[in-house]
Amino acid sequence: MPDMLAIISKAIFEKEAAGKKPGDVLPLDRYRSGSRHLDPLKSGGRLFLVTVRPPKEALWLVAVLENLKFKGDEWAASPNRVPITDITALIPRLRFESGKGISAAKGALGMSLQTPRALTAADVGLLLQANATPGGAAAELPPQEDLVNLTGHDPKSTLPCLCKRCLPQAPERAQIRGMAFTRSSVENADHVLYYWLPDELLPQASAVSKSVRGALSARL
Repeated sequence: MPDMLAIISKAIFEKEAAGKKPGDVLPLDRYRSGSRHLDPLKSGGRLFLVTVRPPKEALWLVAVLENLKFKGDEWAASPNRVPITDITALIPRLRFESGKGISAAKGALGMSLQTPRALTAADVGLLLQANATPGGAAAELPPQEDLVNLTGHDPKSTLPCLCKRCLPQAPERAQIRGMAFTRSSVENADHVLYYWLPDELLPQASAVSKSVRGALSARL
């Protein structure tokens, strides 16, 4: 099941989210678009919505829509529960399934994101953990491939192992006994710890991340 990223225009965001800022929750329950690029979501997955904010082209994660159903010219979903988050610092780290990342000339960030894109597991992990930073802004961190993976090898786990050796083959999402999980991670200095986040805890992703980061700090 793919997860995808799409943009909300400045005009629509300001109409539907007047006065909203990072840390606030915008309870969106639909995305109006008939783009064929979003067709993969018909088989499942989530839609991560972003917008570009003036005056310095800040990139905000606005909502994460789940339980999507395409109806006419829009995608209906469960109301968003994820806080608005400034993810500008993540721009150099997002890669997408295409591997091309985000490359835009000054003043053209919004235009560069007009076409919906499929997210990688690493992209999703970054976006889900971004709101763990106080103030609703993602912290600038080194590329994950440069970090030391502290996740231990666990061949007996019912969920896929996320150690350094197994991570490249691990899926982005997993389902065990009717429960859905998303691959997540926390970082501290030059270390990273991967774990499975139950989807039902998505609204508490920030609190979970802080708890896991505390455990990571205690190990260092």
